[in-house]
Amino acid sequence: MSDNTPPFFDPAEDCLLRTPREIFACKGYASIAPNELDDCQLPGRLWELLYAAAAHRFFFHATDHLSDREFYTLLWEQWLDEPTPDIPPEAETNTTVFISEFDAHGMTHDEIWLLYYADEEMRTACSPDAGIPPHENPAFDRDRFLPTPPIPLEAHAGWLPGDDDPDEAVESESDPLGLASVDKEIAAAKLESTSEDASDVDSSDLALEAQLRAMEPENWTPPAQQLVAENIPLLPPQELTDDTLTAILWVLLHNLALRGFYMLHTNHLSDRELYAELWERGLRDPARLPGRNLRGGWFHDVLGSWGEAETELWLRYYASDEERAKHAREYPNQPLPAKQTPVSNRDWRLPKGPF
Repeated sequence: MSDNTPPFFDPAEDCLLRTPREIFACKGYASIAPNELDDCQLPGRLWELLYAAAAHRFFFHATDHLSDREFYTLLWEQWLDEPTPDIPPEAETNTTVFISEFDAHGMTHDEIWLLYYADEEMRTACSPDAGIPPHENPAFDRDRFLPTPPIPLEAHAGWLPGDDDPDEAVESESDPLGLASVDKEIAAAKLESTSEDASDVDSSDLALEAQLRAMEPENWTPPAQQLVAENIPLLPPQELTDDTLTAILWVLLHNLALRGFYMLHTNHLSDRELYAELWERGLRDPARLPGRNLRGGWFHDVLGSWGEAETELWLRYYASDEERAKHAREYPNQPLPAKQTPVSNRDWRLPKGPF
């Protein structure tokens, strides 16, 4: 009997070694040398590079001891030319890069880790007798905002980190029949009664009620209003030069991603046109931004309501040959627009949520 078991695939062993610079070049993306970027342009170009890396499932850790320029320069001069297995994204294998492993500030990986990132227990265990310097807080606050690895697809319908209360595992052992969850449902139903005394309602139920109210469209607010309230500057497109617009666009895309706002179908727009789309519509329409959420986010599709004009854009720039042929069969009386190459190659590296 033949063995139909597929051969074992080890991404790290079975993939060709390429540098990230080569991998990105194959996708039509090249970052800009740090000496060509001023201090206003560099942060946005850094986030652009980080999201390109995340699209190929490269994720970074321990970067807070470096300024934006130091981090970007390290990536440009060292990491981009470091051979690594070219693992296809569909293999769902993440590569975590500890920036402290690259020599920076004249220190080794261990010195950087112990000085900035290790807790006291680890510092003592690693160097019980050595007179290591006291812990220093890193000068920058970036790591918690970096792109995060997506969760496995099979986990989407199940439990995710943060779904449970801290004591839920203990409660499940003492409540094998699940009656506690029934009690919670009954308590939630009581919220509908106008005669219920709010002081008798569990605080978790009140939090759920507030969350449900926030999901109602009448309680949504425009993203621009939320950003301004958090002191995130927004500049009109006409005030931005061509040299600075792309960098500022990526800073904006990053700030929106931190709030759970993601873009779809942008390749037919130039950077200026995309910024204008956000300025005129995406940031003005009411939305509910859930933050970095493991189960989803708010998606702004540039193709909008998918009317006749938007469908034509999709057929022209995004539809595969099979999709175009299917559309032609289903709508034989509608002329099929000629296929065109989009003006941008951006969608693959746009910010995406951890899902």
